[in-house]
Amino acid sequence: MESYIIVILFTAALFCAVVISLAAKRSSTTWITGTATFLAAFGGFFIYGSGFASQIDFFPLTILLSLMASLGMFLGRSDFSAVSGLKFFVTSGGQFCFWLFHFLALYATASAALTTIGAKLLLRLRLLLATHGDMTIIYGIHADSVSFGECLAAQRNGHIPIIFADSCAESDFEGRIAAMGGVSLGGQSGDCPSARLLRSLGMRPGKRRFTVYAMKKDSIQNFRYAKKLLKALEERCIQARQTSLIFKGEEEMDASGLLASEEKYGYGSVTLFDDPKLAARLLIQKFPPWETISFDEEGRAREDFDALVVGFGQVGQAVIKSLVMNGQFVGSHFSLTVFASDCQIVSGSFSSFTPALAKKYDITLRSANARSEELYDFLREHKERLKYVVVCIGNQKLNREISRELAQYLDRIGSRAGVYQCSAQGVRFQGKEGAPAVDAPIYSPEILATGRMDRMAMVLNHHYCGGNGLSPQENWERCDYFSRVSSRAAADFIPAMLRAAGRTPERVGEDWKLSEVMLENLSRTEHMRWCAFHYAMGFDTMDPETFAARCVQYRREVEEKGKSTINVSKDMRNRLHACLIPWEDLDQLSKEVNEVTGSRVDYKDLDRRNVLALPEVLQKGIEEEERERQRRMRKNAGQ
Repeated sequence: MESYIIVILFTAALFCAVVISLAAKRSSTTWITGTATFLAAFGGFFIYGSGFASQIDFFPLTILLSLMASLGMFLGRSDFSAVSGLKFFVTSGGQFCFWLFHFLALYATASAALTTIGAKLLLRLRLLLATHGDMTIIYGIHADSVSFGECLAAQRNGHIPIIFADSCAESDFEGRIAAMGGVSLGGQSGDCPSARLLRSLGMRPGKRRFTVYAMKKDSIQNFRYAKKLLKALEERCIQARQTSLIFKGEEEMDASGLLASEEKYGYGSVTLFDDPKLAARLLIQKFPPWETISFDEEGRAREDFDALVVGFGQVGQAVIKSLVMNGQFVGSHFSLTVFASDCQIVSGSFSSFTPALAKKYDITLRSANARSEELYDFLREHKERLKYVVVCIGNQKLNREISRELAQYLDRIGSRAGVYQCSAQGVRFQGKEGAPAVDAPIYSPEILATGRMDRMAMVLNHHYCGGNGLSPQENWERCDYFSRVSSRAAADFIPAMLRAAGRTPERVGEDWKLSEVMLENLSRTEHMRWCAFHYAMGFDTMDPETFAARCVQYRREVEEKGKSTINVSKDMRNRLHACLIPWEDLDQLSKEVNEVTGSRVDYKDLDRRNVLALPEVLQKGIEEEERERQRRMRKNAGQ
């Protein structure tokens, strides 16, 4: 009786071990399953090959029967009669080998089946979990988007479900998506989101946030996906403020058409990006131009800002615009020189889309190679003044070679200018020999996730609106797309304002009592930044004749209709703005606009409001970070 108990116990223990091994992670069982499959196949060929060869003289039939019987082992079939005539299999040891090989075959089959069934169950479980809390959808499955998803998942500690959608997804990324706790949607759901799909994901009107990153390489596909998803969201009656869209596209795409307004349904937040602009913005964030100059106790720059850009392709032009937007300070002269062998050949689009940039700023284009004598002569002549060097030739290997050569030469001649590499993949800075390189990819949460920046931009916009009785959220919802982009640019510049004021983010909340001179200098700097932003966006100064004509048209509409929709100082269609003038001339412009419209606008005061709002803006960002930290702590405690 005891022997039966021992058999039962050992059998049960072995069964539990098999089940546990089958339920383990696939990465840890792959080699076990592979070994079992090889041994079972080899054993089947030996067992049935020997058995059928002893019974049948026709060699081809023996091979066919052996193959069929061996394959049958993986389906749970066995034929002991085929080997019963052999002496070895009459023994206990032979019978043990016979059934061991059959067990290994069945184990390999069960492992594959359980992996498939388990994957489906896991997919259903993850979809169920995705129906609760905020959710993120990433459209487009490729190396960059999956890496971005991994960073996002690590940053949020699994707090927000991530769903990947792509009908043409490569299976190579399935394991990485599963490892981060994400879900992959293929087939029709991957490219054609429907109201039914949103319902299955638990999307309904309420407080749940829904963020979409459209990251396909083809920007047209991103735009189409965003439009289809928007239709599905409207069918589900999802509120605009619940949604955010960040999508890769071209500048001429109608991003404003996807943004919600009082007249039409749309996304609550829309951010358009392309790789060159993303790389240029990342460059400014990682290696700020304002860190290369010093400021006095009244917020005036003590030094000029001189920069060199090597390369004039899409990335190079985006870098130039970003440096212009972020390199304007009271007391400092901005100067930028571009070296590229094809400068004059490809400058047409640059000068046509941003006609005022070269006229308003000290920007020099030189048609010379990155290794030319002319470039090295320039370095020697400007070694004392040069603050910032960016290499963006396009080829990463060549970028590194040129950067290394320039950095070594600048170090030799005693220049302190840093040499930064910028490409559509990211930015890189290599310090002195032996120092670790600083690398930052463009597809990262810190550059693509716009939630914190938008909340800070919202507060800035609210102060710009000047206490009109609406909340910051309500003013933001009434904001057009371009005004939001402008507010985001102002939020990006906050670290520069703090640097000029000699404050840290922590100190601002306690001490933002500015002297009149400091406030004036920071406000002038803000106006310079605002002008640079508009020039980089293709604006030009509205001439007096156009301004006068718009004033006449404004008065006529008021007389005929009782009101006018014309903004006399801004013409968005032709990208003209009357405020693109020196700080000293703003008072006269304010007076002229007030005489025509009867308003009480003070254009200088708008810049001062942005400066005075910094404590509240920064507090908003700090509060949001604290809320996110608390959410993660509660999540971890629950686990």
